[in-house]
Amino acid sequence: MIEVPAALAQEWAREPEWLADLPRLVGECAQEWNLEPEAAIETPHSLVVPAGDVVLKLNAPRHSEADHEADALELWAGRGAIRLLERDDDRRALLLERCRPGTPLRELAADSSALVPELVERLAVEPRSGHPFRLLADEAVRWADQVLVLWERAGRPFERSLLDEALDVFATTDGTARALVNQDLHGGNILRATREPWLVIDPKPLVGERELDGVGLLRNVDRGTAEVGRWLDALAGLGLDRARLRGWGIAHALAWGTDEDGKWSDWSIEIARTIRRA
Repeated sequence: MIEVPAALAQEWAREPEWLADLPRLVGECAQEWNLEPEAAIETPHSLVVPAGDVVLKLNAPRHSEADHEADALELWAGRGAIRLLERDDDRRALLLERCRPGTPLRELAADSSALVPELVERLAVEPRSGHPFRLLADEAVRWADQVLVLWERAGRPFERSLLDEALDVFATTDGTARALVNQDLHGGNILRATREPWLVIDPKPLVGERELDGVGLLRNVDRGTAEVGRWLDALAGLGLDRARLRGWGIAHALAWGTDEDGKWSDWSIEIARTIRRA
């Protein structure tokens, strides 16, 4: 019987039926794919269960950003990213290769600003027409409406100028851009591996402007404006637009900065301000 991590149960408390169903889902996947599940990894966003040389991952039904995780991994086909071995869309289950030792980049004394741009470049692809991915342009319309409404509802918790900068980015989204981009690329989702030195996991894909690839890196800085500036310079070195990288960093930090009740965390507001100052 699989034990559901406490952090996962707290994160998805509003999906009690899915949480209660997880032992059954794991059992069915284990039987179908001939797995011997180990203890689940302590992570709040998805159920992640190692099983020998593979990992079983189950995404919650309301975890919409993960809807096309498997599609992105299939498109990358193991080039700089974890390999998708099997998928069961009805169960929202993925069978993935296991990274060993699997240490996140952010926990190692590695020069991430030198390593990550190479991964970004390797993962830069354009899906064919008829692809399943959501478009950044459509998400930008939704985010603009959501952020403005929630800002008013929350009692205007930050300066109007910061909001306006985000709204301008949303309004000027390039609807013709067709790059596969990852909203959640950062040092916690890049693992040490043996097949390749580093592999990206847990993508949250959209199709649109390449500059969106920088939002996870900018959102997860911990050393203030100087670190934001280093990331902007490193990504601009790939030919990405520095001002647009900065703009999307601000806008996306606010778009992803609210909880289930529509309240912004102090952290998300401060990181948007930090990116703005860079």
